[in-house]
Amino acid sequence: MNTYVALIILLLSVTPTVLPAAETNVTGKWTYEKEVGDADGKKYPHKTEMNLNQEGDSLTGTVVQTSDAPWMREITGRSIEITDGNVEGNKVSFRIQIVTSRNQRVSQYDGIVEDGHFTGILKFRGIGISETFDAKRSQ
Repeated sequence: MNTYVALIILLLSVTPTVLPAAETNVTGKWTYEKEVGDADGKKYPHKTEMNLNQEGDSLTGTVVQTSDAPWMREITGRSIEITDGNVEGNKVSFRIQIVTSRNQRVSQYDGIVEDGHFTGILKFRGIGISETFDAKRSQ
């Protein structure tokens, strides 16, 4: 009988314990910068600030983009509301709809949050372009 007890204790001591993953909270300000081109052939600095608010698996907030690029004149500095925001573990997704006098387009952000970075793919729906982004938590 003592052999069985010793065997059970031994098995329990070497069995790995599975702990739930830490909850990701993306609430705060996230920023990334890049260069963008224009039809004039020049490159311009472009900054994106994402102000995110997570409540459970729901995500709301705003995105503000600033740039001197001529095509950005109408929307630079404008606060754009996030829609369809979702957080699942460390996966984050949301959309913004940019409306200008010429057109409207939807931008879809899909990424993961790890080590103070929100990295992923930004898809510009309607124009068929996508690019990667790497935003850093700034607050």
